[in-house]
Amino acid sequence: RISAMSGFSVTVASWDDQLPFEASHIHLTNNKLADMRALLRVVHKERIQCVIGHTMATWYYLAFLKLVSRARLVLEMHGFIEREAYFYGSISKTRMRLWALVYRMFYPLMDLITTCSENAVEILAPLNKNVVPIYGGVDTDLFNPETPAPKTVHREPGTVLIGYAGNTRKWQGVPFLLDSFRELHTEDPTFRLAFLSSESKELPAQEGVEFYGQVAHKEVPAFLAACDVLVIPRLDDAISRISFPSKLPEYLAMGKPVVASRTSDAHRIITDGIDGFLFEPGDMASFLSILRALKDKSVRTRVGKAARTTALARFRWNSQSAIHPSR
Repeated sequence: RISAMSGFSVTVASWDDQLPFEASHIHLTNNKLADMRALLRVVHKERIQCVIGHTMATWYYLAFLKLVSRARLVLEMHGFIEREAYFYGSISKTRMRLWALVYRMFYPLMDLITTCSENAVEILAPLNKNVVPIYGGVDTDLFNPETPAPKTVHREPGTVLIGYAGNTRKWQGVPFLLDSFRELHTEDPTFRLAFLSSESKELPAQEGVEFYGQVAHKEVPAFLAACDVLVIPRLDDAISRISFPSKLPEYLAMGKPVVASRTSDAHRIITDGIDGFLFEPGDMASFLSILRALKDKSVRTRVGKAARTTALARFRWNSQSAIHPSR
């Protein structure tokens, strides 16, 4: 959007060999010193006024530019990487705390920090007054209820197909989903579960569950269209609390009832019982109770229509990327 506006020019510094759009390109290497020199030359030569760092992976570039340039600096933050590393056991608690201390000194240097989570804003607000949440958006033309379902997704008459699309990382709650579904399917075999993930092959076979491998993003809506209910079963942990599920706007845009745990800001988006359903993270009884209620097609239809309305009102990319003069 910015590159298409008159009066703006865009330069991208990335590790990609080439860009998927027209822009000046600084090809980064893993030689940080050389990269910083190249970046500084362009910032000075082009008189660049604003530098946006995509995720905390760019923090050292932004810190460097703070010292040697007058450019306004924006951090587009998607999570606290030291917490993620500790969560996965990649670093010790001591190292996590040390990195957290370094980052606490870095955050105040930024002219603006954007996050995809209100919870992250609450954490960062004491360190920087200019922190704003910008949720992920959705292409509501691509993700829409009129999308035809693919023949590859197995459906049987009279069944209710629960759908999950995404990765199987620890915070996603996939084991909880599979355990819950096992109990549900034993009680009522008309419920089925469809699982779309690049890691599908790593999951154990389970009765009533169909696993589908990775597809191109443009093909995801077709998979979702085949499902009756869409779920986000995230657990309550350090990662889930501060990372917004990008699948949520896509689920809503498909006009399907969404069942999500009260974490990852889902509770700030979904109005329980109106355009989706919420349950406490890890509460299997509540989760199963909601799924049983969604066997009623009229409930699915009512909530699905409201979900689509929410997506159109709040998550279109045009509105998400709109320029706000007050900012």
